[in-house]
Order: sequence, then C-alpha cells, then structure tokens
Amino acid sequence: MPDMQRGVVALAVVGGCLLGCQTSDDRTARWSYVHAAILRPGCTSSNCHSKLGSQAGVDLSTPEAAYILLTGRGCDAPDLPGTPPGNFVRPGHPEQSRLVYLLRGEGGEVMPPDRPLPEVEIEIVERWILEGAPCD
Repeated sequence: MPDMQRGVVALAVVGGCLLGCQTSDDRTARWSYVHAAILRPGCTSSNCHSKLGSQAGVDLSTPEAAYILLTGRGCDAPDLPGTPPGNFVRPGHPEQSRLVYLLRGEGGEVMPPDRPLPEVEIEIVERWILEGAPCD
C-alpha cells in the first residue's frame, strides 16, 4: 500500500476512535487513565503544576505525587479518616471535592486557566471520585 493510502487509513482509524468515544461512559475512570490522559496533559502544561513549576505547591507531574496530593494518602495506604488536605478529592463525593469545582470553574477560578477541560473529561474525573477515587 502506498504511503499516502496508509496515511489516509491511519487518519480514518484515529478519527473513528475519537468520534466513537464522545461520552464519558466510553472511557475508563481508572486513576492511571485519569492521570495520564486528563490531569497530566491538562494541568502540567506551561509548568503550572509540573515538578519544575508547581504553582501553589501543587505537583501533578507523576501519578504517585498527584494521588497523594489529591487524596491525602498513597496508593497502598489505608483510607484516612476525615477530609484530605486541601479537600481536592473526597472519595465517593465529587460534589464535595475541590478538584471538581476547580475543573468546572465554579466559584470563579477555572483550572486549567489557559484551556479548560472538555466536559467529557470532567465527567470521567467525577466518576473516578464517585467510585471512591481508587488507585490502580
């Protein structure tokens, strides 16, 4: 198959995949996906919450650091009583999780500020929190 045809076929496959995943139900709500596909690319851009430029002390660059910061515990640690530091994620309660308010821009401040996340990605984060914010 000539290169041009391969390129057209590849574009059609990628386009079909993107069009086929238009709802949050079509994608997983696992921590590994939430971090790699949503938080890391959306929140560490422009060094906002990267290791080099962790604004407000928030480093979301690695799955381990991000999980500890958001939930107040490590992946292998038991659940702690009370509310996590910063109240970023309250497992099982997206409506009480600061992360959701920031992503939705409720209260005036929207994250990320340069390009807010698409609704479908926010819904995936909410579903992950609703399911107890498990670490996989």
